[in-house]
Amino acid sequence: MRKLTLLALTLIASFPSFAQTDSTTTRNIPHPRYEQYIGVQINELVQQVLNFNNSGTTNTVNNNPYLLVYSVNSVKSGWGIRLGVGFSSNTNSSNDGITQTNNNITDMHFRLGIEKAFRLSAKWSAGVGLDGLYNNNNDKTTNTISSTDTTTTTTKTKIYSYGGGAMGWLRYYVNKRILIGTESSFYYTAGKQNETIQITSRNFNLQTRPVTTNTTATSNDTKQGVFSVPVTLYLILKF
Repeated sequence: MRKLTLLALTLIASFPSFAQTDSTTTRNIPHPRYEQYIGVQINELVQQVLNFNNSGTTNTVNNNPYLLVYSVNSVKSGWGIRLGVGFSSNTNSSNDGITQTNNNITDMHFRLGIEKAFRLSAKWSAGVGLDGLYNNNNDKTTNTISSTDTTTTTTKTKIYSYGGGAMGWLRYYVNKRILIGTESSFYYTAGKQNETIQITSRNFNLQTRPVTTNTTATSNDTKQGVFSVPVTLYLILKF
């Protein structure tokens, strides 16, 4: 009995030191210095779910080309770096027996900038920033007409531009890790549009079936300012 009493007293005396160790361990857990966010556009998904296309109303055009967005922000100051990437490729063709047309369009959009995030409440946050932009568009169309002679017209258009501008965003916390956000921006870009048209003809009425080729090339400066209203929705994961 004496031994049990002594053991109990020893455990009771040791409990504060155990509790202090656990508390110290908890206090020493490092807090993250940065928060990372990655998001994807969900406008088309929302339209399919809510069937906006068949509602009979006119929808605001979504001219935001950045399908994926990423940002990393300081927890203490809110300052961070932001990145946006957009890419699309579309190929189609048609043939009615006389005219055959092939189209190949490739678009690439890239932005990189800085931002300042603000926590408005437990559920809402906002931010403002400045971005630098690069855009590249390649469009190739081949049109072939077959009759007594065959004429093939190939048009290649390449547009590239640089620029920048200001933006702002608003996000709602569904929970600690999942957010729904939108953004608005004004970007100004300037660049070049290069176009090459090649026309190749083969005359089947002549015995030698001669082939003639004519090529023309043009180059024009492009300038554009675009204001993007906050209609783009992003599903964002915080980690």
